[in-house]
Amino acid sequence: MNMTMKKLAFVFAILLCLEGWGLCASDTAASVGAGRESYPHIESLLSRKSNFMLQQYLDEVQAAGKALKTGRKPFINFYTYTADKKDTLMTLYARCSVPYESIASLNHLANKEVALEGVELILPTVPGLYIPAQPTSEIEILLASCYSVRINSGNYPTYTIGGEDFYFLPGERFTPEVRAFFLNPGMSLPLDSYRLTSPFGMRVSPISGLWRFHKGIDMAAPVGTVVMACKAGTVKRIGLDDYTYGNYVILQHDQGMTSLYAHLSSIYDLKEGVAVLRRQPIGKVGQTGLATGPHLHFEIKVNGEAQDPEKYLKG
Repeated sequence: MNMTMKKLAFVFAILLCLEGWGLCASDTAASVGAGRESYPHIESLLSRKSNFMLQQYLDEVQAAGKALKTGRKPFINFYTYTADKKDTLMTLYARCSVPYESIASLNHLANKEVALEGVELILPTVPGLYIPAQPTSEIEILLASCYSVRINSGNYPTYTIGGEDFYFLPGERFTPEVRAFFLNPGMSLPLDSYRLTSPFGMRVSPISGLWRFHKGIDMAAPVGTVVMACKAGTVKRIGLDDYTYGNYVILQHDQGMTSLYAHLSSIYDLKEGVAVLRRQPIGKVGQTGLATGPHLHFEIKVNGEAQDPEKYLKG
């Protein structure tokens, strides 16, 4: 392709960006290409100088980023790329200048460790979350749950991308909960839905009113909400009617890690020393022990030292 043709293609792309989304926000199911075969294909992500298709893609990504920052609606487009053995989600993030969450959500990637070699990926030009209208995997169900209010508001119509329907939330990133699930595939949240009412660290105790160190996080949820093991392990201890923790379970995991689940209304049929699987139900949320309302007190310790669970939630 000669220089004149390259310039014309670039000008055309910029004109499209200036026109707006390229999608009709009033449609309930706007189509962006009938399928993957309709998108331009990038052969390599290694060199921008001699790779016109990659250069065009990156130019569109840059234009979209500027539009979002200035409050304008960017033109949305998609390309395909077949990953090679050296590609990881994080290298794609670096080379494409698009957040890994955008690539992962659009391509049904369950976690950061999914092997990409030989997989044909759809690369978006606009950053954001692409949430399947019909979520199937754990990460997609969690993502849909976290953004259910936004999705159900009616402000985010479904778009057909590569033959599938997605809700598109421009500029959004994974929440801490979803990020933890995605970046730490060996761990998961003990509750599917909750409200964080007290973080890890120093706080004014709701019981005594004194300044005290809080060794875990408090996750408010209705009484009876199922509590699940955050990681595979064995039952280390089961406590009943403890003055502070009420009914609680402590699990022993690998690498010196333990997890504690306190204030439970009930505990499932568990025995100390018995193995449990990740996301296996172990009890139900309650208000036993020193608790001012129904919630799960969740602790993580490594070699006996209390850790901030949020650091795992944030990857």
